[in-house]
Amino acid sequence: MSQIKRLEQKRQEALDKANRIKKQIEKQLNGQKFVLGGMLMAIAEHEPDRIPQILADIDRYVTRKADISRLESFKSEIGNNIPKDALLSSSEQNKASSDDDMTQFFKTELE
Repeated sequence: MSQIKRLEQKRQEALDKANRIKKQIEKQLNGQKFVLGGMLMAIAEHEPDRIPQILADIDRYVTRKADISRLESFKSEIGNNIPKDALLSSSEQNKASSDDDMTQFFKTELE
């Protein structure tokens, strides 16, 4: 009977250790996301010509409703800082990107 208790205790210790490691990993990932978000905000502030691409990336990669809501004020704030000439080049880039996406799509479908 005591051997069963020791095994149960070892099992619980292993589970506790796994949970601690999992929390450490989550904390590290959240820290990385926080730093990357700050970096992206600094890029938008210091390099306004990159704002159209940032906005396009937000629209493309942020898909959860809660996350979209969180970013609305940021999007409208940086949207007011887009240089006029960046709007023109952005539409040209988006057209080229769209063409590349379609080319890649058809290559994949044909293979």
